[in-house]
Amino acid sequence: MEILLYRHAEPMVSDQEKISGRDFPQWVQRYNASGILKNRLAGSKEAVVYTSDLLRSKDTGRLIGKKIVANSLIREAQIPLIRFPAIRLKAKFWLVIARSLWLFGLKTKCESLAEAKIRARQAVFIFEAQILNNDRIVIVGHGFINRLIKKELRKHGWLLKQKTVGHGFLSQMRFEIEPQKRI
Repeated sequence: MEILLYRHAEPMVSDQEKISGRDFPQWVQRYNASGILKNRLAGSKEAVVYTSDLLRSKDTGRLIGKKIVANSLIREAQIPLIRFPAIRLKAKFWLVIARSLWLFGLKTKCESLAEAKIRARQAVFIFEAQILNNDRIVIVGHGFINRLIKKELRKHGWLLKQKTVGHGFLSQMRFEIEPQKRI
């Protein structure tokens, strides 16, 4: 039994774009509504791919699989929509600051870290139920929620067997269940 956990392909909205800190909430909304740049991948397609309900994840799922099943539990951990000073910097900079503040407990009408962890745990329970019918589950998520799902899988006895280098787009982690902990 194995679980493949992908990060989505590169989105159309770039975190390298220079924006005013005041425009950060609008940039996050554009990013969350964004599709992907890549439109095909070589190789055979998976029968079913579980994705988040965000477009960039669903589009990536269509690259990898024949059928996608979207689930909001796999959606990226929410980013606080903070209006920063009117300084123009790369969106990535504002994103790092917003995510850091969120990790320290700031939330502005978005889920907390604890709530995101609960969502990741719920997603893992669903994946484990699905793996009873399939020997392999393929998931397309997002950077931060994938980290939380990874932690939950390891708590449930799943071993990280292979990881692509880096944390870039279309990175992949492959998990197998420990033999003594078969579901």
